[in-house]
Amino acid sequence: MAMAKGGSLVASAAVAAILLLVCISSTPGVSAETVTFFVHDSILVKNATAVVVAGPGGDLTRLQKGVILVTDTVITATADPNSAHLGKFEGLYILDGGIKYRIQATIIIDFPLDLVESTYEVVGQRTSFNATDDRTLAVVAGTGFFQGQTGFASVQTVSQTLYGTKGAQRNTQQWILSVGK
Repeated sequence: MAMAKGGSLVASAAVAAILLLVCISSTPGVSAETVTFFVHDSILVKNATAVVVAGPGGDLTRLQKGVILVTDTVITATADPNSAHLGKFEGLYILDGGIKYRIQATIIIDFPLDLVESTYEVVGQRTSFNATDDRTLAVVAGTGFFQGQTGFASVQTVSQTLYGTKGAQRNTQQWILSVGK
């Protein structure tokens, strides 16, 4: 029974990856492509996906200026964290001011039987995880199926839950990449 369930999960992931590839494949006469996915970050909570690895005076217990976080989480097809997993979101958050932080991230899109990872590299600065602001970041490179693609990423927090006063939170962000060669 477990084999059948695992097989259906693999089949679902394969279908989702194929649909994503169709969505981002070039359209004749159009130089830009759009890629949409969702990132689910959890910070300073149990089973966190973004972990504080450095902080002023060695303080790893709260978000503050000078904190560095490492993130490693899945990207999904919809805002539901249980929807089809499309790949991974890995990178760094560096809090460099009261309400701003820098981001350097690798977005890994999983394709069935792809032996070389296809990725986008994203860098930039954005204001907080605030659910009310949209951010634009630079897509500076692509690898694998996305070789040589650049563009920009529009990011919007679609849901946020805050816990306590030290910055603990869970966020769901919608990412829309507009990329091309």
